[in-house]
Amino acid sequence: MSSLQQAKIEEVAPSPYGYAVFVSAGGKVFVIYVERSRGAALLAAFRGEKSERPLTHEFIVQILDGFGANLLSTTIYHEDSGTFFTRMTLSMRNEVASKILEIDGRPSDTLALAMRTGTPVYVSKDVLDKVADMSEALRKIRGAQ
Repeated sequence: MSSLQQAKIEEVAPSPYGYAVFVSAGGKVFVIYVERSRGAALLAAFRGEKSERPLTHEFIVQILDGFGANLLSTTIYHEDSGTFFTRMTLSMRNEVASKILEIDGRPSDTLALAMRTGTPVYVSKDVLDKVADMSEALRKIRGAQ
């Protein structure tokens, strides 16, 4: 795998395609588009909002806590024609053993979990080399808010 750059979720904004998740890394900003319902969950995580009853990602965090598992990081490792591929790295330790797990997931889920747990997000250099820089679009969106 290529080298990794630490990333930051800069903005989650409504778009004609659902929601646009603006991610910055390595001096570049790129966009991951997600469907409307998943984008709403990402926006809530981005804003740090908690619901009266746990939403799916909050519920998953509770399950991980219950099993003594910790989300270590999320990595955006591949892009193909606008589809992004991510994986979460988790650690689990109990009285018997400890293990590290890597689990593939959709960006909408893995990024929401990363935001809910405050864990780092990384992007592979291969992805950064392929994606268009959307810094100007982010500036326009922030100017309109």
